[in-house]
Amino acid sequence: MSLSSEAYRQALVRDGERRYREWHQNYHNQCRQSTAEYQARSAQQHPTNQQRPTKPWISSEAYRQFLVKDGERRFAEWHGQFLDYQRQFLASQST
Repeated sequence: MSLSSEAYRQALVRDGERRYREWHQNYHNQCRQSTAEYQARSAQQHPTNQQRPTKPWISSEAYRQFLVKDGERRFAEWHGQFLDYQRQFLASQST
């Protein structure tokens, strides 16, 4: 009994589909396993959210005010240094 070329082609297609399903199932199993291993390692290395110290929530307005105060402090610091430099420069010009 010999197979026609079409029957042979169909047999090859079915075999290819079976092999692909086997490979795909193995691939997904390996992905699940490696994901589970990664999550287990990650859980050991990093504490859960309940164990981490939580930072207090700050509103955007409070943060804006903090930035304004910090900007004013930085400007005052810079301006003080500039005035000192200006005084030194003017003193050196008058002598």
